[in-house]
Amino acid sequence: LKMSGPKHHFEVTSVRGTMAAALGLLLKKANNVPKMDLVNDSDAYVVVEVMTKGSPEPVASAQTQPQANNNNPVWNQDLTLPMEDNSPGTINDSEVKFTLWDDNTLFPNRKIGTCTLPLKDLLTEPEVPLLFGDDDGNPILGSSEPYQPCELELDLLTDSHPEDWPTRAENDPPETYPKHIFMMTRGTRGDVQPFVCLARGMAEMHGWLVTICTEYRWKSFVQKNSDVSRGRIAFRPSGGDTESRTNSAMGKWATSQKTEFMQMMMLAECEAEFFPSATVFINHILRLEDYKPVDLLVFGFTLTGVAAVASEHCQKPMAGFYLQPSGIPSADEDWTAIQDINSHGIGLIDSIESSLFTSHESLKLLKDFAEKNPFAKWNIGNIRGWYGLPSADTWPLLKSQNTPLIIPMKEGTFNRPSDWWDGIQLTDFIFLRRGVPGSDSTSLGEPLDSFISEARASDAKVGLMTFSSMPVARTTVVDILVKMVEGCSFNLSMIYVGKRQPDELPSELSTKVEELVAAGRIIELERADFGQLFKQMDIFIVHGGLGTTVEALRMKKPMAVTGPLLLDQRFWGRVCHEKGVGPPSVSVDLFAESCVEFANGALDPEDPQGWQGKAAESDWGDTAEDGVEANVSCFAQLFDGELQPVKTDA
Repeated sequence: LKMSGPKHHFEVTSVRGTMAAALGLLLKKANNVPKMDLVNDSDAYVVVEVMTKGSPEPVASAQTQPQANNNNPVWNQDLTLPMEDNSPGTINDSEVKFTLWDDNTLFPNRKIGTCTLPLKDLLTEPEVPLLFGDDDGNPILGSSEPYQPCELELDLLTDSHPEDWPTRAENDPPETYPKHIFMMTRGTRGDVQPFVCLARGMAEMHGWLVTICTEYRWKSFVQKNSDVSRGRIAFRPSGGDTESRTNSAMGKWATSQKTEFMQMMMLAECEAEFFPSATVFINHILRLEDYKPVDLLVFGFTLTGVAAVASEHCQKPMAGFYLQPSGIPSADEDWTAIQDINSHGIGLIDSIESSLFTSHESLKLLKDFAEKNPFAKWNIGNIRGWYGLPSADTWPLLKSQNTPLIIPMKEGTFNRPSDWWDGIQLTDFIFLRRGVPGSDSTSLGEPLDSFISEARASDAKVGLMTFSSMPVARTTVVDILVKMVEGCSFNLSMIYVGKRQPDELPSELSTKVEELVAAGRIIELERADFGQLFKQMDIFIVHGGLGTTVEALRMKKPMAVTGPLLLDQRFWGRVCHEKGVGPPSVSVDLFAESCVEFANGALDPEDPQGWQGKAAESDWGDTAEDGVEANVSCFAQLFDGELQPVKTDA
């Protein structure tokens, strides 16, 4: 690879070593390349680089010729990229990076977008156009309405490939699958995982083809769980990278805000944040018509308005799969969009926030501003207009057509609002079970096995605190652990499982936790098998995610919900308190002041708070049940009725 200032000059050759294999590609064309200049369309070309995972230097590089002034450039150019060897290890450890550039004569060339995928995927997956994204993962879109996704079409030149390289899989005949379900979801792994559970059940139980369209970050997770004996699970990229945004400086600041006002602002923005993926979803749905037309769109909470557009434009029925029931509006006085908590420690301020920034009336005002902002390119009215659809308010539209919304929770989890429509159904909690068949081992491995064994030998109770990937400062985590172990009236050892944040501990606190770790009273781990660990715990402190919370509730032990307490995490904090299994939720910094009180109440044989008794008598389902069958059956029954696409009255 030779660089001349900002301009690219490539020789199609290896960068290092003697090559024993070559990747052959036919770069056909790109679609919807955005305009990068004031007057003309882009002069687009593509740079292809073979990379070793974790290395910034390419193994080999090549490029197409620029196509002048063309937003749909056609190259039909053969590229051959020599590689070091063709061993399975090299294939598994290699990636292919495609970068789309705009060629300029007087000024530096401008990068338009990139797409990077494992070499093995490129060699084996059925031919699908590649979606370009920006440095933040957002989809690159064309410059004219309706701003279609910018994609690269290519093919493999297998004559140059070694004989023992894997080959591209062929699609099964479309009649192989009775139904085709298209799932639309974006967000964190916690948002995507329930859809993967549901997809596995649909494939295994009914032999359906399920296409999961989500962020590229979760492609390997989807693929890992696509090993079904019937049906098939496919992946399509939606663009975006929520995890990256959450872990950015701005994201960490936002998630650290405890006020009801900030929670309401985040909830109001959550759909608008994903509007740039609207045309990507619709493009995938329409393209699939050529293979196996989609029978049903299944969408998540943050894509409700986009799903309604896709349903009406593509003429596909739709059904929601909602893990955030408090986001479904109701006029019932006690049904709030945001659950208030003691976030300030000042009663008057908390009371004012509770009255102004928790109701669905407040949410509607803020959502209307976020989603219908006339000064924003990506507003729901514009998106609908690009596809020739009249303006519409999403929730009244769904209610008028009795759109199915499936909530994977047991009846009785919360009091159902009186004005919800019949299409809103509760089923059962859904979990991803990936245990080894026939294995009944209870071992957690070291050092957990020894830690728990030593605690039991000293007649200690064992508690678990976990915030999953939520950003809670390590100083706060360690402060709580030390206070609970030292201050509890009962012999207590504590386990913390979660991502360790980089903040430095104060010297006194650091010394204290080191002493307690050495004494076998505290242990901190990045990960553990919760399925086995939960069974051995006496008390729980969790962040309020649906999966972790319900798994803990099934253990029938007292529980406190704390942490950043974002959106539906507050909902689960409210549920747990109202069911009597633990104290009211408070933000994690305030919990540090009451953690010893919680431990004492949760472990006192007299059960002064009643948490132990309520937890023991509560029924959150059998720990062996994954809820998949109940949820899949609910979706299957939808086909017994007359499913219709959304239709807006002009």
